Amino acid sequence: MADRAGTSDGGTGGGGGGGRRRGRPKVVPDERQRDNVVETGRLIFLERGFGRTTMDEVAARARVSKQTLYRFFANKSALFAAVIEAHRHSMLALPGDYDRLPLVEALAAIARIDIGAEEDRERHALIEMTLHESLAHPELRETVLIHGVELAHADLTRWLERRAAAEGWEIDDAADLARIFMDMVFGASRPPRPGETEPAATRRRRIARCIDVFVQGIRPR
Repeated sequence: MADRAGTSDGGTGGGGGGGRRRGRPKVVPDERQRDNVVETGRLIFLERGFGRTTMDEVAARARVSKQTLYRFFANKSALFAAVIEAHRHSMLALPGDYDRLPLVEALAAIARIDIGAEEDRERHALIEMTLHESLAHPELRETVLIHGVELAHADLTRWLERRAAAEGWEIDDAADLARIFMDMVFGASRPPRPGETEPAATRRRRIARCIDVFVQGIRPR
C-alpha cells in the first residue's frame, strides 16, 4: 500500500496546485520511524491491551503505511517484543558506568530509585500491562521473559560478577543473587495494593531498605 499524503514516512500527496511540482518529500530515517512505531505500540497496548490492539491502528496512530509497519515488524507479537525490549532499561539501568560509585549507590542507580513520579507511573503501568497480558495471552510469557526479564537478569549478573572481582570478594552464584535482587526491588517498588498510588518518597525508602538488606547479605563480613 502506498504511503498516504503527509505521513511521517515520506508520503508525497496528490497533484493539484495547477501541476506545480512539490519539493522532494522529507525522508525520515528508519531508526526514527521504528522508534516512533514502538512508542505508539506501547501507548496503544497500555490503552487497549494486546488482544484489542490492531496493526491497522498502530499504523494509523504512528502515521506510517502498513507496508512500512510490516517492514519493521512481521506481526503484533513482534511489535510487543520490541516494546518490552525497548523499555527494559526503565526497569534496570544496565549496562551503565557505576564502577566508581559505592555499592549501595550503584545498586540504587541501577534500580532507578530516584526516577520522577511520572516516569515511575509509566514504568509500573508497563509492568502491570505485561503481567495482565501474559495471563490473558500465555504465548506472551516467553516474549516477556526473552526480551525483558532474561536480558535484564543477564546484564545484572555480569555486573555483579565484575564488581565482586574488582572488590576482591566472592559470591557463590551471581545469577541467583541477580534474581534475588530483581525480586526484592520489583516487589518493593510496587504499591502495597494494586492500582493505588503512594508518595514517591515512601517507595524510595522501601527500595533503599531492600538494597541495604541485599548488600549486607552479599558483602563479606
